[in-house]
Amino acid sequence: MSPAGTALFGGTAPPVPLLISGAPLVLPDPAARAPAAASPPDGLSWSARMASFRVRLIEHPPAGVSVEEIEAHCAGMPAHYWERVSEADVRWALETIHGFLNHVASPLVAPTAPFVSWKFCPLAGCTRMLLATWDRPGLLAKAAAALSAVRLNILQADVHTRADNVVLDEFSVTDAEGRGAVSQDRLKEMSFLLEGALSEPPRFASVWACSRHKFLAPPSPIPPQVEFDNSSPAATVVRLVVADRLGLLYDILQAIAEAGLNVAQARIETQVDGARDVIHVTDAGGGRILEPSRLQALRENLLAAVSLRE
Repeated sequence: MSPAGTALFGGTAPPVPLLISGAPLVLPDPAARAPAAASPPDGLSWSARMASFRVRLIEHPPAGVSVEEIEAHCAGMPAHYWERVSEADVRWALETIHGFLNHVASPLVAPTAPFVSWKFCPLAGCTRMLLATWDRPGLLAKAAAALSAVRLNILQADVHTRADNVVLDEFSVTDAEGRGAVSQDRLKEMSFLLEGALSEPPRFASVWACSRHKFLAPPSPIPPQVEFDNSSPAATVVRLVVADRLGLLYDILQAIAEAGLNVAQARIETQVDGARDVIHVTDAGGGRILEPSRLQALRENLLAAVSLRE
C-alpha cells in the first residue's frame, strides 16, 4: 500500500487526484458539485441546524456519497459538531469519511489505517486537515505526535466521534516556523508516521519519530495552569493554559491516555499568550472523574507532561 496521504483542495482549481490504496480517484471540482452553501439562520438550535443541512445535502449530495451515508452522519455526529459547522465543512467531512470507508474496505488495507485529507486556507494562513478512522484509546495523542514529528504546529483541534465509532478529528496547522502553508510532502510524511503509529504492533520508526520532540523542547517560560470542572454530567472538563511548543498537545493527551481516561471532546486553541485547551474526559466506564485523589494525580501528571519533567 502506498504510504501517501490524500489531498483534497476546495475552490475552483482543476480536479485533484486522491490516492486511495494506491489507486488514483479524481473528484469533480467542488464548485460544480453543489449550489452555493447557505448558512442556517442565526439563533437555531444544533438540531435545527443539523436538519437544515440534512435537507440540502440530500437534495445536492457530495459526489459519490449516498443518502445512507448522509443519514448516518446527521444521526451520529454529536451536538457540539452541529453548533458551529458550516455546510462546506459538512460536505468535506462526508467526502473524507466516504474515502476512509472505501479505504479500509480493501483487503490490502489494515483496519487500523487512518485516512487524511487536507486543504490550504490562505485567508487563515494555515492548512486544515481532517483525520477519519475508527476510534481507539490514545488515537488523538498519536495524531498529535505525528504532526509534531514533522515539525507542524497545531493551532486548533476539534475532536468528534460518531455514534458508529468513526472518529473525525480536525486540525489547523502551520509549519514550525509559522509560514502557514504546509508542503504536501510533509503532510504525506505525517500520514505515513501516523499509519505506523496506529498499526498493530506500532512501527518502531513511527514511535521514535513521534517522541523525539521531548529532547528538543525548551523549558516553559510561564507556569502552566490546570483546572477541573465537574459541572457537566457527561464528562470532567480539563482546562489548561500553558506556553505553546512543538509536541505540546501530544504530551497533554498522552498523560490523559496513560491515566486510563478517554477524550470525549476537545477544543484546542493556540493564542499569542499560549495554548488554551479545553478537554472533556471520562473514565473507562464513560463517567466523570470525581475522586479527589484521582484528580490530583491527573493534575500532577499533566503538569509533569507540559513541563517535560520525569
